[in-house]
Amino acid sequence: MGGRILLPPPSAMSHFLHQAALYVYSATSQTADSLPSIRCVILDQPTAFTMNEMSSSSIGRIGDRPLFTGGESGNDSAILLHRHCELSPPSQEILRTGATTRIFEGGLALASSCVDEGLYDGDMDLGVDDDENGFKFFFNYVEITHKEIEEINAASKSKITGIQLQGEEEMFDVFDGWMCVDFDDADVVLNNRYERGECYKMLRNKLRSTRIASDGSGFNI
Repeated sequence: MGGRILLPPPSAMSHFLHQAALYVYSATSQTADSLPSIRCVILDQPTAFTMNEMSSSSIGRIGDRPLFTGGESGNDSAILLHRHCELSPPSQEILRTGATTRIFEGGLALASSCVDEGLYDGDMDLGVDDDENGFKFFFNYVEITHKEIEEINAASKSKITGIQLQGEEEMFDVFDGWMCVDFDDADVVLNNRYERGECYKMLRNKLRSTRIASDGSGFNI
């Protein structure tokens, strides 16, 4: 389930979960003192600030990108996701079974240096950055506990995999359970122009328009 997108049911009224697309970037291991949990970032809750505006000091040009609300956990920390395998290590790849696209976490210092050196620049005369969606920042994260995972599995009505994100959007009024969504384009996660709830609505609308059948099996970590 790591590296996939979770869609809460439309009835979710939590401030952080209501119409929010959650990207699973980490799964904690079970230890003697704790049960496994997963960590997600909200893909489509932008703040009004850039990363540089919310940092105690500038982190360079990379910090001119918008900062997204990742969730309510995390001790006020920032998370960097990106698409660049050449930055690993120190970045860590977020592994996903059957993935056709790769996403990485971390490696801010190296990423900042590469951006400042112009490694990912487009037409500088026009001020164009052709890697706009190459990096994305999140403030905090959402943690889903082992108990919550079990409750979601028990209540889930849909398991959705391998959808293609193209075609016209539609209004949605179906698929009222939690969903686990696969994707083939890193821009689905790294899009820096999402408005609040935009990714969530896009995915649910696409699921309805393609009329993918539910298998009722929920999802597992």
